[in-house]
Amino acid sequence: MDYTCKTAFATNILKNLSATGLGKLVSVQDIDGAEVITIDIGPMEIPQYPVYLVKTIERVNIISVDDDLPVVYCRDDFPIVPHLNVLPDGRKTLCLFDVPFNDIRYTFNASMFLRRIVYWFEQTARAQLHQADQPLEPYFPGTCDGLILSDSGYPFVRLKRIKTLNSILYKEIALENITEGRVYILLSAVIKKNYTKNIINRMPQTLGELDDAFEENILKELETRFSEIWAVKQTSLYKTIFQEKETELRNSGVLLAIRIGLSRSEGEEPERYYIKAFQVSDTFQSLYQAFGYHRSKKNKLEKVKPAEDYKNISIIPFEMFYQFNSQFATFLNEGTITEHNDNIVQIGLGALGSQIANNCIRAGYGNWTYIDPDALYPHNLARHCLNQDSIGQNKAQAMQQYANLLFHGKDNIIKAVISSDIFSKSEQEKIRASISEATLVVDCTASVAAERYLSHELAGKTRSVSFFMNPTGTALIMLLESADRSITLDVLEMQYYRLLIREKKLWHHLKSDRKVLYSSTCRGASLVYPQDNASIFSGLCSSAIKQIFSSPNATVSMWVYDDLSITRYKKIGEIFQEINCNGWKIKISSSLITQMYDQRRNKLPNETGGVLIGAYDYEHNICYIVDIIDSPSDSEEYPNAYVRGHNGLLKQIERLEEITIGNLTYIGEWHSHPTASTQPSKYDLILLKSISDYTLAQGNPGCMLIVGDSNFSVYLQSI
Repeated sequence: MDYTCKTAFATNILKNLSATGLGKLVSVQDIDGAEVITIDIGPMEIPQYPVYLVKTIERVNIISVDDDLPVVYCRDDFPIVPHLNVLPDGRKTLCLFDVPFNDIRYTFNASMFLRRIVYWFEQTARAQLHQADQPLEPYFPGTCDGLILSDSGYPFVRLKRIKTLNSILYKEIALENITEGRVYILLSAVIKKNYTKNIINRMPQTLGELDDAFEENILKELETRFSEIWAVKQTSLYKTIFQEKETELRNSGVLLAIRIGLSRSEGEEPERYYIKAFQVSDTFQSLYQAFGYHRSKKNKLEKVKPAEDYKNISIIPFEMFYQFNSQFATFLNEGTITEHNDNIVQIGLGALGSQIANNCIRAGYGNWTYIDPDALYPHNLARHCLNQDSIGQNKAQAMQQYANLLFHGKDNIIKAVISSDIFSKSEQEKIRASISEATLVVDCTASVAAERYLSHELAGKTRSVSFFMNPTGTALIMLLESADRSITLDVLEMQYYRLLIREKKLWHHLKSDRKVLYSSTCRGASLVYPQDNASIFSGLCSSAIKQIFSSPNATVSMWVYDDLSITRYKKIGEIFQEINCNGWKIKISSSLITQMYDQRRNKLPNETGGVLIGAYDYEHNICYIVDIIDSPSDSEEYPNAYVRGHNGLLKQIERLEEITIGNLTYIGEWHSHPTASTQPSKYDLILLKSISDYTLAQGNPGCMLIVGDSNFSVYLQSI
């Protein structure tokens, strides 16, 4: 028999039926303008004793829908099974795919569609259609319209109607906002039994159908709230909301929120909680009167006989959404609620700092104190997470406002703001108190002065981490102190410089000529680099912050971004030994000491030596010995003397000064003694004077280090 089809899809269905043998055509009909294809699907491979009663041949009606997935109706007496939609009129449709139609549009055809129907029936018969790793089905079908509520727990909510492209949203707004929205009374019920059938139930249309959907009398539970709500008339909350007008309470709308626990199997704790909301079509007064309540002379609600048809009151389903809060944010970011409790001080809310803050805020992570003295300027918007509305505001205060808006003012994830720099004498007590109460200090200032101040004076027992980018924005650097602060930021800074001079690939790491002026001052220079890089690196920073507490080690890490790939350099931080000498603290790398011991041993019985490379901190009278330049090739080495040569030495010193932009320089010399003694000879003292004459001309102390067989001594001569 020939059939003429209106749609290409229907034509292809008929062709594939004959070609694949997956079923037999029964009819093609035009019903109310829709083309309905009736097919007997099968014969199918159904077990002799199926879990669900699926027939070998099942009759289905297929309705082709323009530009969407065709709808497949099964027989009216088909059992209620997972992935089956039960419509309000009782008809049943197959849920064939768990992805939107657009995601399969380009692979979708009539043959695939028919085979999917067969697969659906065969797997359903075996109770294997729902995969073990699939989320549990909701208790009721989804709806387009939704309610967006906070978790305040108030019995009253004020909702504002928002029309979207495809749906209606009712969003909670401030109760005090009496000029907008409508007040609703929120009645909630918790279903005590956990449901394990993984079946989508028919959407209830009335209070009676809602009650019938569960084995518990939830209407009775909702009813108990009537008198409680009536009693709030004596509270300040009532007066704020209703301006003491009883009619406003009676005319309030009513919302029902039903929470259902869903488990995969009997006896298990709920895998998820599903909340469905319903709006009652009547006012609060109509509802309590339908349930048989009336106002007594004492202005209380008293129960009489309920109306015979009170269960026929219609309800409208809504999806239930909670407004964004920090705990919800933590959950959505695959975190745990306990992570929210870390007290963290962040110093610096600039380009990188603001984006780190944004990442952590949106993850619901931490309780933060922000410290930053700067205001937001137009040029900052190239890489700052704030917008035009914040221009002129203090960055720290603006970020706090940003977080409050994000969380609807319900979460104090930003516990404090200090609008000054960390050196401020007037705010010093507040700054120190905040840091002492914190578990971590995050330094995003890109300021050596701030880092050194944290290291020596401010941090106390609180661990610090410093993040900054190189001038071209192609690399991110992280300096992380050890948990016990035996390795602090300042010595990690020195190890970072050593990494630069020892890795040839990093020799141009700090070089940049690209700056733009945004004001007439010398300090008004802004670095030029892509926002893309700042965004990428801020994600690494916020991820690193969450992992810091899992390791006590100090580290120097660098991520270099190049050609859409990232290379990481990581060094475990090492302890610098500290020696007091002539009013100075000399800090020297432990591995460097070992390196000098090895060189001494290899050159025995002769002496050997080389050049000391390091840095000075005049604020704290510290001399850092960071690296050495090995003995030049023209050096003279004897059992009782060492004469350091000059070949290539000047170029090496100039190169490392250029690589570190002057942060490391020549600070003195070292040599070995073949004996255990590290006492300077008269010639050593002459050498120290010679070193000092050179360094003091630059304004720096001169340093000499002598290595014996198992010990060393450092000598420093200053002005």
